[in-house]
Amino acid sequence: MKKYFLTLCSAASLILTGCFASPTMKMSLPSDSAEYNGATVFLHSINDGDFEYVETTTDTTVTLGNLEELVVDSIPPLEYRIGPLDKVKVIVWEHPELTSPLGEYQESGQQIRPDGKLFFPYAGEIQAAGLTAQELRDEITKRLSDKILNDPQVDVQISSHHSSKVTITGAVHHPGYSYFSELPKTIPLAIAGVGGFTSSADTENMELRRDGKIYVIDYKKLFDQNIPLDRILLKPDDQIYVPSTSITQKENHAFLIGELGKTTSISLKKREVSLTEALVSAGGMNKVTASSSSVYVIRNSKKDRIDVYHLDAKNVMSLVIADHFVLEEHDIVYVDASGLATWNRLISQILPTVQTLYYGVQTVRNIQLISNEME
Repeated sequence: MKKYFLTLCSAASLILTGCFASPTMKMSLPSDSAEYNGATVFLHSINDGDFEYVETTTDTTVTLGNLEELVVDSIPPLEYRIGPLDKVKVIVWEHPELTSPLGEYQESGQQIRPDGKLFFPYAGEIQAAGLTAQELRDEITKRLSDKILNDPQVDVQISSHHSSKVTITGAVHHPGYSYFSELPKTIPLAIAGVGGFTSSADTENMELRRDGKIYVIDYKKLFDQNIPLDRILLKPDDQIYVPSTSITQKENHAFLIGELGKTTSISLKKREVSLTEALVSAGGMNKVTASSSSVYVIRNSKKDRIDVYHLDAKNVMSLVIADHFVLEEHDIVYVDASGLATWNRLISQILPTVQTLYYGVQTVRNIQLISNEME
């Protein structure tokens, strides 16, 4: 029987050891400039204002950022140059046999061949690609004058544009091409040409790809700040991508964990979110278990750099400073547990084991008493 008692005690000891080794989330704060998993950790105090804070400005140069190189001061005079697959309509006044040699069966306009050439009666093949409508008119007038007509009255109209285009994809009603014409091609006109934005469009994160470079365009912000969007002129072969909020909202989040009202994430897409606002959105710090002096924002700034920002929120005035701390994508906001909370959790883990041990010992003793009486 003594053997059974010792076995039970050994088992209880192992269980208690497991309780003490059970996982508990705690912030083990490294020293400044310490190394962690190949990255250097830098510590900052939010209370001391040790973080970058930029005042809001209405200066359009700052607002536009690298978009400034896309913006023009004024709309330059544009001359549309004919390209392959465009259609042109050539009218020779008082000569319908030249204007419409096939009569009612002729399509409106002739399409420029892929090699850029156009055939016109008595004028022969003309290299039309690269010419303006006026230049093509002058060439046809010259050729007809040399052969069959005296002072021909010729007009050239571009009836269909298909050679120069902008590709628009993503959250628009009719993804595809927006073709250039004699009018300047601006972003609003291009978007209108594909049916406009869908209800799920994230207009704050449009992307313009040009010559291998990507520009992020906050369409809504530019519109709200009354910056003329028609000052951003598009060029042939530009590509515009309009993401959906269902995609971008998954990407731009900060995460809140630890001793809070709830573990949650917060979207950073629509506006700037401060640390104070994030804490409130997570239900605030737990009054019983949170260590208000141990609020941390962990930011993986670069591949080899981790910045840890510490906030001591024992004084409620510190939340005013925290309201100037703007969260960034993938920030982790962590509120550590107080020492009392850690102790209570330890006790709550041990108590069931202690009770099991107590009742086990009592059972062994009762068995021993019964065994002694039977002897």
